[in-house]
Amino acid sequence: MDESTKYSLEYTESFVVLTINTPELDLEQDGSISMEVSNRELVFTAPPYHLRLPVERDLVQAEVFPISIDYEKCVITYHIPIREAVHVTKDSMDDNHKYGFGNFYSGMLNIINSQDFKTLSNPEKKSNEERRKTRLLDEQNDFDAEYYGMDYVQNEIDGFGLRTNCIPIAVKLTSDQTYRIGVIVEEKKRSLGSYSPLQKDGKVIRSLVDILLATLYDKLINCNEANEAMTHVTIHRISATLSYFENFDTLEEVLVAFYRRCCIYPLYRSKDLAKVCVHTLAEALDEPSFDEWILEKLMYCYEAFKTNECVLLNQYYIKDYIRFVKTGSSNEEIRQVSSEILKLLPRVHVMPLGFDEEHTVRRFLSEIIGKEDATTDSDDSSGSESEDETETDNSTDDEQTVEKPEESVLDRLMNLKIQA
Repeated sequence: MDESTKYSLEYTESFVVLTINTPELDLEQDGSISMEVSNRELVFTAPPYHLRLPVERDLVQAEVFPISIDYEKCVITYHIPIREAVHVTKDSMDDNHKYGFGNFYSGMLNIINSQDFKTLSNPEKKSNEERRKTRLLDEQNDFDAEYYGMDYVQNEIDGFGLRTNCIPIAVKLTSDQTYRIGVIVEEKKRSLGSYSPLQKDGKVIRSLVDILLATLYDKLINCNEANEAMTHVTIHRISATLSYFENFDTLEEVLVAFYRRCCIYPLYRSKDLAKVCVHTLAEALDEPSFDEWILEKLMYCYEAFKTNECVLLNQYYIKDYIRFVKTGSSNEEIRQVSSEILKLLPRVHVMPLGFDEEHTVRRFLSEIIGKEDATTDSDDSSGSESEDETETDNSTDDEQTVEKPEESVLDRLMNLKIQA
């Protein structure tokens, strides 16, 4: 054990909480961090640090990742599940479902949710179908008809003031991004061969599409710049992969889930913005250098997640996808994605999302226009009473000019064509 290393061990009902201070380690640049869990011992390695720590409880022997990393203070925190707390038996281990990139991971994953981090806890307890049912039910409960209606109106009026062409197709990785990608790949250099068989795995590629679309939506509503306060929330909430550890059987399922979640969770909720993202993705994936474009988006996610609760998603998805793309994802499979989503898009864009959202828009506009009509009638009544007085005032001041008022927002709403 390195006696100079500062650490603390605490015991909760379900976890051993290990906190390690690594002041000599640049956590952003050095990625060789590993934690081995045996029955009553933890082995932490991150050169120049090496800790072998005995613990007082029986532990669940499974791969674990940091629950949080404080890059400024160089502090790493782990939650290691206690065996007695989860009642691990042979039967329960056999019933556990895999999750994460390529279903690489298994074992207990107890995620503590917060206002900004809401991801399915204990995915090992749910099959993919159960995760999907949970997602659909949550979406039904989370859909806010009034919010969606207001955003529909704002989008029709001014498109939220966004530039829909703000995301470039041609990108170049920075030297820092290139170095970081190299470190991430090096972390698992001995197991890189496990990524090659997945290059034609449809589920892996479809989840990549889901993550990329969520990233594009965040870039679009933030004018291609990361919002330090909200970017990690937007990306992981829109992506069903990152929120529910869900795998998709078809690309249509990916697009439908993306459209639904774009109408529930981000700051601006719009099917039209979702369509822009799908078009952008298809165009980018048809370019010769699509791999660098994908890596830039994955690094955008990595940076957004690394300093908050979403760091877990870097471990279970983002870093593995960086390795997957870097080691040579199949060009042919990616190009098929580009053409297929363009074929699906016209139908997905107009199909009902299951929230009765078009009725919501019609009702919302009818209420607004009805209020405007009532206000107009009232104004007309009061205006007629003072008409003579107004005409007299105007006639006494020949030089007075009356500016023509701009068309009101509600006037413009009355001209919107709402399709059934």
